[in-house]
Amino acid sequence: MKKEVYLLPIDRHYAEKRVRELEQLIQDLGPDFNDAFSQSSETWHDNSPFEAVRDKQAMYAAELHQLRTLIRTSTLTPPKKKRGVIGIGDTVGLDNGKRYLIAGDWTHKAGQHTDGVYWVSRHTPVAIAVVGKKIGDTVMLGATSATVVRIERG
Repeated sequence: MKKEVYLLPIDRHYAEKRVRELEQLIQDLGPDFNDAFSQSSETWHDNSPFEAVRDKQAMYAAELHQLRTLIRTSTLTPPKKKRGVIGIGDTVGLDNGKRYLIAGDWTHKAGQHTDGVYWVSRHTPVAIAVVGKKIGDTVMLGATSATVVRIERG
């Protein structure tokens, strides 16, 4: 059975926008390739301008492939959540003052601290520790423990 991949709507929108940007960036490399081909060099393998443009194109193409695959394989239906239990899309407040937004399988904001909230994918140790917990439950985060004090539905 194939595992479903879920993206928050904001992450899916970002991925789709980034795909369009990458497609344009790759197209914009055309004149750079033309310039690199017209450069003279002693041997065919000694054209560093060409290699630089090719490397840039390869980097863009790899990211483009990854995002297209992510979009194609992701589902629009979020995983089922139980009432009063932490799930994907929720923001969790802990008694240590930290707040975490539990994203889907991938997020463009992974590890970022925005508006007092750390964004984490559902596969991170923090998310694994808190998903399925309720207010008042204690979770282990590495060597320290914290208590869930708030759940904000996403």
